[in-house]
Amino acid sequence: MSSSTPNTPKEHAGGSPLADALEKNQQATEEVQRAADDLAVAHAVLDTKAAKGSVDEEAKRAVAETARVEKRLTKSAEKLEQVNEALQKEIPKRA
Repeated sequence: MSSSTPNTPKEHAGGSPLADALEKNQQATEEVQRAADDLAVAHAVLDTKAAKGSVDEEAKRAVAETARVEKRLTKSAEKLEQVNEALQKEIPKRA
C-alpha cells in the first residue's frame, strides 16, 4: 500500500469542510495501515511458533484469524487511500 498522500488539505483549501474531511481521512488511513502492519508482525511471530508446534489448536485458530484481520485492514487502508486521492482531486475544483 502506498503511504499517505504528500499534499495536505491546507495546501488546497484552508479549513474547508472538504479539506477537513481529507485530513481526518488521511489520519484514519495511517492509523489503519499501522494497525495492519502491527497485526502482520504479531501474526508472523505467532505463525512461527505455531509451525514449531509451540501452541495449541485454539492458538492456531487465533493465528489464522490474525491473518484474515490483517488482510481486511490492509484492504480498508487501500480503500481509504483511494478516497484520499479523490478528495485531493476535488478540493482544488471547489476552491
